[in-house]
Amino acid sequence: MLRTFEDIIYSEKFPAFNGVLQKIDPRVKFCCFIAFILTAVVARTVTSLIILFILVIILSVASKIPPKFFFLRTTIFIPIFAAAIASPLLFITPGRPLAIIGYDKYFLSITWEGVYKAACFTLRVWVCVASLTLLVLTTRFSGLVHALEKFKMPKVLVVMTAITYRFVFLFINEAYRMVLAKEARTVKKEGKLHTMKSLAHIISTLFIRAYERGERVYMAMMARGYKGEIKSIGEMKCSYKDWAFGFSSVLTCFVILLVEFLFR
Repeated sequence: MLRTFEDIIYSEKFPAFNGVLQKIDPRVKFCCFIAFILTAVVARTVTSLIILFILVIILSVASKIPPKFFFLRTTIFIPIFAAAIASPLLFITPGRPLAIIGYDKYFLSITWEGVYKAACFTLRVWVCVASLTLLVLTTRFSGLVHALEKFKMPKVLVVMTAITYRFVFLFINEAYRMVLAKEARTVKKEGKLHTMKSLAHIISTLFIRAYERGERVYMAMMARGYKGEIKSIGEMKCSYKDWAFGFSSVLTCFVILLVEFLFR
C-alpha cells in the first residue's frame, strides 16, 4: 500500500519528457492554470466547462502524458466524490421532471435542471483538479518552489513546502520498512485489538523518528549557513514562446467568459 502511494505521488519522470508544457516557464504555467481554474469557477454553463475540459486534455496529450494515467489520476477520487456530493441537486432542484423514483405518495423527482447543475458542478471540480494535476506532472517541484519564490510568497511557506516534499518519500520508506519488519515477525493471525496496538506503536515511533531527523537536518542546515531562505542556483527567463503561451491561454479564458456573458 505504501509503495502504491509513493508511486502515485512521485511523478518526477514526466517533467523530463519533451512535451509542450515541459518547455514553458513554471511561472507562466502557474499563472495560466490559475486562469483556467478561475474560469471554471466563474463559468455557469456546461458548454464553457466542456471547452475547458477539452483544452486540458489537449494540453495533456501535447505534453506526452499517458491518457490512461492522466484520467485515472484525475477521475478516481475527487471528481467521483464531487459527483456524489452533487447528487442531491438531482432531486431538490425544481424544474421539468426527467424521471420519478418511488411509489404512490412517496417518490422523488429527478429534474433536467438538477441534472444540469450536477453536471456543471462535477465538470467544474474535474477541470480544477485536472489543471492542478497537469501543472504538477509537467513541472519539476524545484521549479514550482522557485516560481513561488519569484511570486514573493512567504519564505516560511516556501521552505516548509520544499522540505516536506523532500522528506515525505523518506518517511514513506521508513514506514514501509517498519510494517515489513512487523509482518516478518508475525507468525499467526493477530486480533483486531492487537493490530490496533501495533499500528499505534508504529505511528508513534514514526513521529519520534521524524522529530529527531528534523532536528538533525535543521542543525546541519544551520551549520552550513542557513539564514531562513533557500537560494536557487539558476535564474528563470521567459522566452517569446512562454509569453505567447501565456497570452493565448489568458485570451482563451477571456473569450470563454465573454461569450458566456453575451449569450446568457
